[in-house]
Amino acid sequence: MTSKEDITKNIELIKSGELEEKRAAVTFLSDAGEDAVDALCELLSSETDNDSRWYAASALARIGEPALDSLMLLLKTYPDDNVKRYAAAAVAGIGKPAVKPLIEVFLEDDGPTRGLASRALVRIGEDSVEELNRFISETEPKDTAHRCAVITLEKLCSNAPDAVEEVLEK
Repeated sequence: MTSKEDITKNIELIKSGELEEKRAAVTFLSDAGEDAVDALCELLSSETDNDSRWYAASALARIGEPALDSLMLLLKTYPDDNVKRYAAAAVAGIGKPAVKPLIEVFLEDDGPTRGLASRALVRIGEDSVEELNRFISETEPKDTAHRCAVITLEKLCSNAPDAVEEVLEK
């Protein structure tokens, strides 16, 4: 377990350190894993400096699945669109474990957040295709969530048509 003092010290380095100190802090916090998730999410949501947000999002993406629930909560509920954008980027960096939670965002009423989820799924790429296809087959074409999934799949097709076609043929 990483000490709270070490986590706080490295959070401060992200906010005000030199470039190499910031990079080292991201590595330290990433290695701290779940112990650092709350502090990094707090930094992501409270800091107004986009560089600090970027470093926090990078560390959270490296932590991976242990950070997923906290990041999804920020993405779905935080009122600041910049925070949501960085949260979505971090979620995309987690990859395949984030696919289902991102698709579930399509069921929400918040259009801009659905758009961020779609972009994250496109960034995840081929690992999103199978689950998107399943979601499309299980939802009604008139539903907004269905249309969001179709549009996302179309974006994936334009980015990596051969990879998408290969998954859909399985």
